[in-house]
Amino acid sequence: MVSKQKGFTIIELVVVIVILGILAAVAFPKFQDISGDARQAVVNGTVAAVKSAAVILFAKNQGSKSSGTAIIAATDFDAATTVTAATCVITVQYGTTTASASVTISSDYCQ
Repeated sequence: MVSKQKGFTIIELVVVIVILGILAAVAFPKFQDISGDARQAVVNGTVAAVKSAAVILFAKNQGSKSSGTAIIAATDFDAATTVTAATCVITVQYGTTTASASVTISSDYCQ
């Protein structure tokens, strides 16, 4: 009686491991880039929220201009972002990464 062994040969297993390694080497840098894009998107969203808050405060205050600090206080943003104001220049940074942006609020809305 001849018994047949079932399973994969070592060559088949090595080929699969090599293919997976190549796929991982190609895919990993793309995922790295996507996380940077996501951080920058959070920063861009926060900048847009600050701009909107300036206009909304202007309307709520019946045409009275607000300071940069008051505009930031009226804005909800992600806990990982740091938002600072110097007069009407608002700077947004995400964590300690390089994702950051500055926006100057129009003098029509900010003092």
